[in-house]
Amino acid sequence: MSPTQAAIELTGVRVHNLKNFDLKIRRNALTVICGVSGSGKSSLAFDTLFAEGQRRYVETFSPYARQFLDRVERPDVDRIEGIPPAIAIRQNARGHSSRSTIGTRTELLDYLRVLFAKAGQVTCPDCSVLAVSMTPDQAAQHLLNVGAGRRAMLVFAAADGIDPQEYLQRGYTRAIVAGATESLESVDGEAPNVRIVADRIRIDKASTTRISESIEQAFTQTDGTCFALIDAGDDSDSAAAELIDGKEWTAVRLSRELFCPVCDRQFPVPTSESLNFLSPLGACETCEGFGQISGLTFEKVVPDTSLSLRDGAIQPWTTPAYRHELDELLELASAFDIPCDVPFSELTDRHRQVIHDGVPERDFGGLVGFHRWLVRHRYKQGVSVFLNRWRSWLTCPDCQGSRLSINAATVQFGDRTITEAGELELDELAAWLDESLAAVSSDLQSSLSAVIRQLRTRLQFLIDSGLGYLSLARSMATLSGGEAQRVVLTAALGSGLINTLYVLDEPTSGLHADDTAKIITATKNLQRAGNTVVVVEHDCDFIQAADQIVEIGPGAGEAGGEVVFQGTPAALVEDGNTATGRLLTLDADAALPEDNRRTTRRVAEQWLNFSGLTCHNIQDLTGRIPLGVICAVTGVSGSGKSSLVVDSLYPALRKSLGLPLDSEDHGRIESLSGVDAISNVVLLDQSPLPRSRRSIPATVMGCFDDIRKVMSETHEAKKRNYKPGMFSFNSSKGGRCEVCDGHGVVTIEMQFLADIQTTCEACAGRRFRPEVLDVRYRDRSIHDILQMTAEEAFTFFNGHRRIQQRLNALRQAGLGYIRLGRPVATLSGGECQRLRIAALLAGVDFDSGEPPTANRQATKTASSEQGRTLFILDEPSTGLHGQDIAALMKCLNHLVEIGHSIIVIEHDAAVIRHVDHVIEMGPGAGRLGGRITQQTQVESRHED
Repeated sequence: MSPTQAAIELTGVRVHNLKNFDLKIRRNALTVICGVSGSGKSSLAFDTLFAEGQRRYVETFSPYARQFLDRVERPDVDRIEGIPPAIAIRQNARGHSSRSTIGTRTELLDYLRVLFAKAGQVTCPDCSVLAVSMTPDQAAQHLLNVGAGRRAMLVFAAADGIDPQEYLQRGYTRAIVAGATESLESVDGEAPNVRIVADRIRIDKASTTRISESIEQAFTQTDGTCFALIDAGDDSDSAAAELIDGKEWTAVRLSRELFCPVCDRQFPVPTSESLNFLSPLGACETCEGFGQISGLTFEKVVPDTSLSLRDGAIQPWTTPAYRHELDELLELASAFDIPCDVPFSELTDRHRQVIHDGVPERDFGGLVGFHRWLVRHRYKQGVSVFLNRWRSWLTCPDCQGSRLSINAATVQFGDRTITEAGELELDELAAWLDESLAAVSSDLQSSLSAVIRQLRTRLQFLIDSGLGYLSLARSMATLSGGEAQRVVLTAALGSGLINTLYVLDEPTSGLHADDTAKIITATKNLQRAGNTVVVVEHDCDFIQAADQIVEIGPGAGEAGGEVVFQGTPAALVEDGNTATGRLLTLDADAALPEDNRRTTRRVAEQWLNFSGLTCHNIQDLTGRIPLGVICAVTGVSGSGKSSLVVDSLYPALRKSLGLPLDSEDHGRIESLSGVDAISNVVLLDQSPLPRSRRSIPATVMGCFDDIRKVMSETHEAKKRNYKPGMFSFNSSKGGRCEVCDGHGVVTIEMQFLADIQTTCEACAGRRFRPEVLDVRYRDRSIHDILQMTAEEAFTFFNGHRRIQQRLNALRQAGLGYIRLGRPVATLSGGECQRLRIAALLAGVDFDSGEPPTANRQATKTASSEQGRTLFILDEPSTGLHGQDIAALMKCLNHLVEIGHSIIVIEHDAAVIRHVDHVIEMGPGAGRLGGRITQQTQVESRHED
């Protein structure tokens, strides 16, 4: 590759649905790839450009190193030239572990640990004084300061189990035993507290070198600690002096390890690992770095406080397996005056303490002992499921949620510990960091210059992105979609790389229009630094800020895969013949079909009323949510939308409806009314779809089981005694091809090259054995059916209402072109989002409006009663082109028309423009938000 090559040249691109086109992408420019969802944008950006850039980078490693790296598939292209090393930032905002925080995700915490380890000071928590350590020279100088002109003995403790004769061989001759100096030859090896005399000296400047050498030798004989016994003379203090050979000596501790000069407590030297809660060296031993411990709480195990103990208030003890725990409690209740027939809410704190802590002498463990038993036996599947159902997660009592060990809390830089620094808001952290570094010596600042630069750069990016109100300790799981997206960007954008290809997947996803400009600026700064930036994006503002636009289309799936436009934003607007061009030139209403432009708005007749809502930045909020309409909750990113709806309202509704909670980490609502107007609540959040090789749209929609049942009921299947499982490619007991295990392709592992996937020769990519493919329904085999699109299959299965109902949901979501057997892993982000919406919509019969009796998505949370459902959708427009939003709004309108209610957390103006009610959170983000600033009924629209 020529270093002066001006473009990335692609020839014969055939990845997924891309139709063998050629393309040139300018280097060191910002290129936006746009088009309708499913047109092939991700196939070009990630499965072609990023995959090839990553593969070539891996091939620069040695063969030995490459064998330990993940295999990178070669994209299906004839030729790619001029591509630099590539970095991809995908939409994985919700794919974080319970330990993932803003600090760990942005790597800011890694740099902060290095700063604290190198520039921090250890403070004794008991005495509030700085711990000290000494080199031999420093120790000698310390003795000159405290005992100049006096006699002294340097001594160190003899190691346990070492014969005193061994010290004789090392050149030592004296020891102190029981307050007397003795020859080592006469010391009993079993004597306790033996101290070896390293040297007897007079402390003066002339002896400084000898003192230093003797201290160094003493350090090497121990863990780095020795004592100087200084002749107390006339200044003896009987309370502090030690009597040896009839004379009083004052002990002075000398150590190259950290110790408190007041109480002699020793501390380990801080390192970045000892300040890391992900490392055993720094994690709290009690919670193992999680910050929480499990336990059983009355709030969880007593869901109904109006019940008495005898009636089963403690619900886990009402099961047959654990009924004996309740029997034991009832037996000892009289001895502790515990009433068993009054509501649990009337029990006193003393009564509850007995139930919680147990009575060990009466062989009753209480909730604590019961939890301990469950944890010990959680290797049994039934016990593990039971434990997960009833346990709560409580703040660790030892580290108070900081996740770090006690020793880590002793390290301070400036006037704060690393835990306290991590809890500062980011803008406060930046100011504190500058103030604290000003007091650091220039030499230390010079040695830490790289660390300081990274800290300031990454902090500034987060602040410039509008996230200055967050803290490094904030868990990634508690962030909104827009907040998480900007945090994910920081790690890559703050790396300072040049001559690199960055491939970004909708960086504006989850962002309010006010925040989009900040991301555009940050992305262009990345490009100006000398990088090539390729962005898959639908946002109009981002598209217009690009240097070059590549639009893929004209349609989705097989109807897409072509380059329909390449040029500047101005040329795209002037052309106006593509989906994106029309979106930029026409009013947003024009993107909606004529029958979806409602001229009247629905007015809510029923409401959910709440008060005392507290969660994250929302404090004691009172408000109401309309039912029977489409309600949009909007506001700047971080204003409290997700905290209000997902983290507070949703769990409160599930609890009120008697449904199990997905998590106990939720907000608090003092009162909630109007719940009787709904019978179920369903959440579509930002959690990703399972993208395994075996997952296909037919399985996600829950119609594959019915299709297999249809195949098993054919005459040929009954003749051969084939059950539905025979038509599964997931089961080894079914009829799948055992050569490829039902994948249709065989992966050949290459020792030093990327793995190669080839079509399975045994089944020719059809996944099943020949005898299974001989079974046909309406002259189609199971393979032929999986090759159908949703539109074709809907017609094909005429008369099979359950199958058609689910396939119709795919059509309603605009995925009629998707083949039923296509691996979900090959779908774009927008297609995955619509597939999730279709799976949710499949829970409603589009003909009658009644929930089906066997839908996987709905039955997870639905009650057995049929009634009205409240659907909560978190950013449903994610990954969708403006043209695709029309299909989304048609689905949502249909749900409301048949009696359901919808709440959408949304920023997209095209969605907000077509809802019935808008609730705006704000006015700002973080501590500046958390309030309902506006709640309005959207005005009726004029006729188009």
